[in-house]
Amino acid sequence: MKKIIKKISNIPNDKLLHFFWGTVLSFVFILILGIKGVFLTFLIAFAKEFYDWYTKKGTPEIMDVIFTITPAVMFIIINQI
Repeated sequence: MKKIIKKISNIPNDKLLHFFWGTVLSFVFILILGIKGVFLTFLIAFAKEFYDWYTKKGTPEIMDVIFTITPAVMFIIINQI
């Protein structure tokens, strides 16, 4: 258990925020649109990183996209069980 806690505590706050907002967006979009809401989460994750790249206001990172869409993928997996 200590190893898991240590690994989680090493995740940067930025990535945890992406995971949090990915969870919120996925939940709301799936609640409203059903499984199609997952694709909207994907779109928003990529659009946000494109915005960071285009405006130079942030650093676009593929890991940000991955942490944002992970909750949506988890919802898909749980829905299939």
